[in-house]
Amino acid sequence: MKWLKRITWLIFILMGASLVWYLAVNKASTTTNSFNPEEMAAAKYAPRDVVGDLGGVPVTIPRHFANYVEYEGDPGWGEKRQGFKPERSHQSKLVSFGYHTRFPDMAGESSPELIKDKRSQSNPDTPWISVGINTGKDYPGDNFLDRAVHATLETPNTILKYENYEKLPNKEHGLTAYAAAGIDPKTNKPYREDADAKDAFVSRDKSGQVNAFIRCSNRNVPTPPCRHDFSLEPDMRAKVYLSYPRGQLPRWHEMQEAIKQQILSFKLQ
Repeated sequence: MKWLKRITWLIFILMGASLVWYLAVNKASTTTNSFNPEEMAAAKYAPRDVVGDLGGVPVTIPRHFANYVEYEGDPGWGEKRQGFKPERSHQSKLVSFGYHTRFPDMAGESSPELIKDKRSQSNPDTPWISVGINTGKDYPGDNFLDRAVHATLETPNTILKYENYEKLPNKEHGLTAYAAAGIDPKTNKPYREDADAKDAFVSRDKSGQVNAFIRCSNRNVPTPPCRHDFSLEPDMRAKVYLSYPRGQLPRWHEMQEAIKQQILSFKLQ
């Protein structure tokens, strides 16, 4: 029966090797993202408070408000760092980072309870907002909101004419509203009803400059998302973009002001 014992041991060895392989793969899938370079994946959750120059202003960002932090000079997609990672200071130029915050108390993912609360919220009225910041070499330049509105809403699309926007007669939540005006020749239905169509909303200040540009999906899903862009000028040369369910659109101005003050609170005292 020696052959039976050998086969049994071989089965145990193969099972053990398979278990080790599975655990290794599973661990890798939870700690890295195949679309991110190793360094960016490692930077998802900052191990300590982050310091740097945010749009010309020295800041200290609490670690739970600083995910996927990128500085100027960091390796790009698929690249590896050449040489040692530099020591960061308040003079180190930030390029981008993001975080989640709960509106309106503006809490971050700073405790297991808050992390659990965020993960448990999946309804259309979730209070958690996704926040992203671009600055430094990724800052699109002053008046980027006006340029985006002009390119998206005011410049005719001569090829896909049915995707062109028209201004709606009534404001929504204090915002000038725009919607796709044409008929999709593929379906013979208003393009506004297409799954890829978006309504657009614009806020302008007293001088006529855009201070908020929001685009919301028209998808027939429980939580169609909105993308909300605004600028921190003149306080910081930084672009902020928010993501939240369309059901939260009526509170866009409150959210913008709360996020703005939250980011400005990172300023070095």
